[in-house]
Amino acid sequence: MKFVYRKAKTEDLNELMRIYTAAQAFMEANGNPQWGKGFPDENDVKCGIVGGVLYVVNAPNGEIAAVFSAVGYDRDYDDIIGGWLSDGKYLAVHRVASAEKYRGQGAAKFIVNCAANEIAKVRKCKSVRMDTHEKNIPMRSLLTSQGFTECGIITLIRDDSARIAFEKLI
Repeated sequence: MKFVYRKAKTEDLNELMRIYTAAQAFMEANGNPQWGKGFPDENDVKCGIVGGVLYVVNAPNGEIAAVFSAVGYDRDYDDIIGGWLSDGKYLAVHRVASAEKYRGQGAAKFIVNCAANEIAKVRKCKSVRMDTHEKNIPMRSLLTSQGFTECGIITLIRDDSARIAFEKLI
């Protein structure tokens, strides 16, 4: 399937919240507490839109197939048990979620690859960094299959939970 991405717009908010709510339910049903307590919530999504860091992935028919954020710095990544592959400028990709209708059809793989091959290069980053919960087996498998290296453990400032950190050099 041929996907394209663009920056999220305010008028996307309701659909993005549907996608995130469904993703939260999917994670919970599969024993993954990563997005418990309603994260990301509507305020998080609005801030991502206004801040210009939230992106949508459109399917060929124009429907929103997935959503993600791409930021140039993440303070959660300052301290790692283990070690990053690089010390330079990186792109942090977060909040990856596919719409139920497009789950398993390559939207998340598209995100991982377009982040590395397009957004990060435009921003002159040396690498792409991502993190996920240890129980998020689909994301862990995707990242390793797309050339990411498991680098160690980071702790989220917002709730002191641990995440497995990954990096891919560009």
